[in-house]
Amino acid sequence: MTKTLTMSSLIAKLSLLGFNNSYIRTNGLPSWWDDELNNKPFAVLEGAGYIAERLNLDLKSLLDETETVKFNHPPQTKFKQRSSKHNKYPDVAQALASRVAELIAFATEVNFTPLPTNVKEIRADILKIAPTVNLTSLLKYCWNQGIIIAYFNNFPESKTIKKIAGLIQWQSNSPVIILSSTYTQSALIAFDLAHELGHLVLGHLQDGLLVDEEINSNCNDDEENQANKFATELLLDNCDNSLGYKKIYRHEQLIKLAQEKHNENPTVEPEFIVLNHAWHHPNNWGLANKALDKLDPERKGQQIINEYLADRIDWDKLNDENYEYLERVLGV
Repeated sequence: MTKTLTMSSLIAKLSLLGFNNSYIRTNGLPSWWDDELNNKPFAVLEGAGYIAERLNLDLKSLLDETETVKFNHPPQTKFKQRSSKHNKYPDVAQALASRVAELIAFATEVNFTPLPTNVKEIRADILKIAPTVNLTSLLKYCWNQGIIIAYFNNFPESKTIKKIAGLIQWQSNSPVIILSSTYTQSALIAFDLAHELGHLVLGHLQDGLLVDEEINSNCNDDEENQANKFATELLLDNCDNSLGYKKIYRHEQLIKLAQEKHNENPTVEPEFIVLNHAWHHPNNWGLANKALDKLDPERKGQQIINEYLADRIDWDKLNDENYEYLERVLGV
């Protein structure tokens, strides 16, 4: 086997899963890898080990030219929002995000505390540590409860790969939440985090893995609707659809109305009033996005999550290759 093993043969197999040469070189192989090693079988064997470890692949299937490459066997998995129109599963995205969850859980010390089952109680607990419920205070609450949070969206660019919005994965006795939507606004990411927290609080996942392919308001899944309702109550208190059916024509008008509602209930941030309005009135998403850009011009939601995570990882627990990989894919 080692006589014919080359990096190009591995890449050819991996391309069937949607991985291209650039992605494998940047994410699968360590930075010290040199192309001169590509045709040296024993070096390629070592490289295959790095690729398999980072990309959550079964090494035997990667090396055996008679086998199709397989991912490592995942925990019992619950898929949410899978469309009946196609049979495409987010296997690649799930496997990559799941591996990141494993690595950060290994290097992070947390003690999970069972969550209250009442959203009002959780909201009250958050307001004891912050004046409003927002991305930062929600992160702080989750970490205080022993829930690890990360943002990961480093998926291959391929039409064959179905991406995900997020997942929850139990590692030992603690849950890890990975958020993966492409949003950068803090309000949108905070809603996704509140949605995933809702799955935990409502008992939708006792162990294993839950994958959210999409998070949206138009859904036929009862558990998804319950998680959306939880997130709405957590972030908005009594301000759900608080702007009603007012005619809104400009984003400046939307911001003004949202700020007025914030003044009435200072624990609710204007960004969530804006977001919630768009959920109830989808034709106003354009106005809402402009309003969110004005209210959150820095758009650092992803960065906030992973900077918070980076401060809590014990990097010394990781070997050099996994240290490098996490730094790269988390952007820290």
